[in-house]
Amino acid sequence: YMYDRYGLSMSRQQQLLLMAWDRQHPVSTWEREWGSRTARVMGHHNPFITGERAWTQGHKPSREGIVSPVLTSVTPPPSAKAVPSDVIIGNRNSRVYHLPKGCPSYTKVAPKNQEHFANESSAIAAGYRMAGNCR
Repeated sequence: YMYDRYGLSMSRQQQLLLMAWDRQHPVSTWEREWGSRTARVMGHHNPFITGERAWTQGHKPSREGIVSPVLTSVTPPPSAKAVPSDVIIGNRNSRVYHLPKGCPSYTKVAPKNQEHFANESSAIAAGYRMAGNCR
């Protein structure tokens, strides 16, 4: 379920092990009830418990649980060249943000790795931390 919903990685050996376990231990009545109760709280059900989906070798994850951040970052289109002077630049690789004043690496983040934020609160809410060399 976690692999399917959130796109977590899983080796071929792990997949085969879980497929064998699923064959040996089919979903019980109690698990269906637990799944229904959980769905009422979570707002969605587990399609592997309900039988809507079945696991097969090479299953491609749906990634239905991955949501993109909304209103926390202001990322310009890739074609945009100029960065406004008051924008905070985050590095997608390091998850570190740089302030326009007092951060020597502000202009050194590669454009393809940049995520722009309107303020520090937005950068922090998106999981970034301030660069250690900012003064």
